[in-house]
Amino acid sequence: MKSLDIKSILHNGKGSLLAALAIIVLGLQLGTKHLNDFPAYAHAWAQSDWYAIALGFHDNGYDLFHPQTMIYNKQFPGKWCVDFGDTVTSADFPLHEYIVALLMGLLGSTAPWVFRGWTLLCSLAGLWFLFLLCRRLTGSWAKSLAVTVVALTSPLYTYYFANFLPSAPALALVMAGLWAYVKYWQENRMPYWHLAIVLLTLGAMTRTSQAVALVAVCSFELLRILRRETTFLNKIPAVVLGALAIVGYLLWNSHLRAEHGSLFLNQLMPPRNWEELQTVWAMIVKDYEYCYFGQVQQWFMVAVAIGALAFSLIQRNKKRHERSLPIGWLAAIWTFGELLFVAAMWRQFSHHDYYFLDSLWLPVLFWMTLCMKTIPGPKQWIMLAVLILASIPMYNEAKHTLQQSYAGYDMATDCYQNYLGSDRWLDEEGVSRDARILSFLSYPQNSPFIQMGRKGYSIMWQGTDAYVDVILWKAAQFDFDYIVVEDYLVRSFFDQYRYLLERAQRIGGNQRLSLCTLADSTINTCADDFFNQ
Repeated sequence: MKSLDIKSILHNGKGSLLAALAIIVLGLQLGTKHLNDFPAYAHAWAQSDWYAIALGFHDNGYDLFHPQTMIYNKQFPGKWCVDFGDTVTSADFPLHEYIVALLMGLLGSTAPWVFRGWTLLCSLAGLWFLFLLCRRLTGSWAKSLAVTVVALTSPLYTYYFANFLPSAPALALVMAGLWAYVKYWQENRMPYWHLAIVLLTLGAMTRTSQAVALVAVCSFELLRILRRETTFLNKIPAVVLGALAIVGYLLWNSHLRAEHGSLFLNQLMPPRNWEELQTVWAMIVKDYEYCYFGQVQQWFMVAVAIGALAFSLIQRNKKRHERSLPIGWLAAIWTFGELLFVAAMWRQFSHHDYYFLDSLWLPVLFWMTLCMKTIPGPKQWIMLAVLILASIPMYNEAKHTLQQSYAGYDMATDCYQNYLGSDRWLDEEGVSRDARILSFLSYPQNSPFIQMGRKGYSIMWQGTDAYVDVILWKAAQFDFDYIVVEDYLVRSFFDQYRYLLERAQRIGGNQRLSLCTLADSTINTCADDFFNQ
């Protein structure tokens, strides 16, 4: 028996080594190409906001409970029209951004690679815990590796794998928390229950949508208690402390929002009618058909689901005596909760692909794992050969989608290039680091300030509706010292933003940007007047 145990350990050890190599090699291949890229392309707006929060900690003495960006006028409430007097903002618990700030201080660099590098490390760790979770549920390293490779090569996950958004790091906490819970569920070792609740609580605090996983685990455990499979009192301390942490930070976050405003959405966005529900669904199908999971991945998962159903039907007449509540109940509760979240935030799904990553992405992989468990597999090395053949097109799809995500015209990239070196330029122009800048029309809103090394006010909206007149009138009353505007925007939008641009006194420029003050009366009647001052 001992020799068999040793043989089994060695066999599983080889599988773990292969999984680690696959995660590291594929992960680095997909995650390092854009490691030092400034926030750009899809959701550059949110990326720059979270990047600014990390920089804010680096600059504010590492005050964890007062996250700040670079902007005085916040989006909520007031839609950029209110000067809150400081740059503090409410946000999900910024644990990862705080760690990034500490790393920036330790490494002596605030470059994007520090932030992206931390996210990449979190993603790699999360995938490792996903592999361990799947191996505990399936008992097969080959099946677990298959699920892990599908996760790793998901086009959606690949884009955020080394990004500025907190989605991937929060997922890593949830993956680790689920592994700890399943280990507790299988072995009844209380330290793993406490570890699971701690990790899932942190996942929920850093990304509010991940609270569904925590609620699902607690609900599943409650069912087990009602079935008298486990005890009740020893679960209370961890759950109470987790709930207090979440509720406590929610209350603090509400205080931050009320006192300082916020750059982040804090309301439900369900469909307002049947037509809107259909419209959003049509947009999801059109824009994200092979974004959440690639075409090969979808066929692979369908084949696994059909196989699991077939074997379940074949074995349906066999008597089963379940002594414990099946883990499928956890998957069902979790999925139901995520579907409620999807309904509550439905309007966001049409333009925010990462909302799927924050909701149904991981439950889909969990169901895939349970399906893989149902299917009796051949020898693991045969499965490995099949997986290698399948992983090649999966990897190619992910790589191709990633290349497309960083291709074509991008306004955020233009903004980054125009503001490149603007901190030194403003120094040369004699603009103090404490001066407040009105950044005019630049997108996304925090990026110019990050590059200028100064704080200020953002006018980002472009359009001709009545709201433009309101924001221009409000902006003229903000307490700013200078206006900085990209030259091409003056030429393109002078008439729409005449209210401010006709009073802009140009005092300097660097062929890409103009530095201005605001005069009391009209001095420009057209863009040519602006540049010929």
